[in-house]
Amino acid sequence: MIRVRVSGVARVTDVRVARGLLRRAGPILRTHHAGDTAALVSDRTVGRLYAARVVKSLERAGYRVVRAALRDGERSKSLDSFRALCDRWAREGVGRDAIVVALGGGVVSDVAGFAASAFARGLPWAALPTTILAQADASIGGKVGVNLPGGKNLVGAFHQPAVVLADTETLRTLTPRAYRAGLSEILKIGVIRRPEIVSRFYRLAARGGWGDPSALEPLIRMAAAEKARLVSRDERDRGVRLALNFGHSVGHALEAAYGYRRYLHGEAVALGMVAALRLSVLEIGLDPIVAIEIESLLRQLGLPTRLTRFPGSRFWKALGRDKKRGRAGLRVILCPAIGKSKVFELSSLTVLRRVVLSLVRQT
Repeated sequence: MIRVRVSGVARVTDVRVARGLLRRAGPILRTHHAGDTAALVSDRTVGRLYAARVVKSLERAGYRVVRAALRDGERSKSLDSFRALCDRWAREGVGRDAIVVALGGGVVSDVAGFAASAFARGLPWAALPTTILAQADASIGGKVGVNLPGGKNLVGAFHQPAVVLADTETLRTLTPRAYRAGLSEILKIGVIRRPEIVSRFYRLAARGGWGDPSALEPLIRMAAAEKARLVSRDERDRGVRLALNFGHSVGHALEAAYGYRRYLHGEAVALGMVAALRLSVLEIGLDPIVAIEIESLLRQLGLPTRLTRFPGSRFWKALGRDKKRGRAGLRVILCPAIGKSKVFELSSLTVLRRVVLSLVRQT
C-alpha cells in the first residue's frame, strides 16, 4: 500500500496499483466512505469499456450511482465541463453524503476532482485511473483543475482523493499512442528522483519489453510511490514537489500553443524534457552524454524529441503566463545528474530560445 500523508490534511490517501481493482472498487470505497451516492465520472471511451463493471461493484456495495461522461480529450478539461458536471449533480440530487468517483485518465481526474472540491462546498472523491500517465502521476497528489485558452491548469484547487485504485488491466486497451505518451511521466520520475527507473527502461527498451503492461507495473508502482513521498512533504508545490515540473514549462506551453490538439500531454512533456536536459547541460553542468542518452531513450520509447518548426507567439505568451514563474523570470526545473533536480530561474528567455530552436528538425 502506498500512502499520501499531507500535514494539516486529516484524510490519508491510499494508493493501490494492481490488476483487478475495478471489480473491487465498491467494497474498497466502502472502507473510506459511508454515504449512499457515488457520482461516477468517465469519458465516453472509458465509459464504454469499464463503467459497467464499476457500476456493478458500486451498486453491490450499496451505492446509488449517478453517471456522467465527458467528451474524450484534453479539450474537455474546461470550465464548461466543470459547470456541466455540477449542473448534472444538482439535477440528480447529489448531496453532501456523496463520493465522486473519477474513472479515466488525467483529464477525468482533474475535472471530476475539481468539481468535487467545489460542489456542495466540497465532496470526497476517489480516482480510478485507466492510463499510464494517470496511474503513475496525474491521479496522485490532489492537484485538480481545468485549462483556460491562455494556459494549462490555470483554474484549480488542491483536493486530495480518499483513495486511488490503479487497475493495470486497463492499460491493455490503450491506443499505442496513449500508451507511449504515459511513459514520459514515469521516465521523468526516474530522471529527477529514481535512477533505477531509468536503468529499467534501458533494459526494457533493449528487448522491446516496454509495451507489456505486466512489465510496466513495477515501474508505475515506483513512480507512484516517489510522487506520494514528494506530495506528503510538499502538498502545495512550494518546495521539493517542484521537481515534478521537470519538462512541464515547455510542455504545457506547447499544449496551449496548439490549442491542446497537436500533442498529448505526455508527448509535450517528452519534448519539454529534452529542452530541460539541454538547458541543464548549458546552465548547471549536466554531462552532455547523459542528456543524449535520455533523448535516445525517449525516441526508443516512441516519443517525440524534435519540433517540426519553431513555436510561434502563442507558445511564448503561454510561457509568460506560466504559473511557475518566479520573481525575476521563468522558473524551470533542471537536472544536474540523473536522480537529482534543481530549481533554476532564467533571468531572460534568450538561452531557452536557443534551446527550443535546437529542437527544430532540420530538413
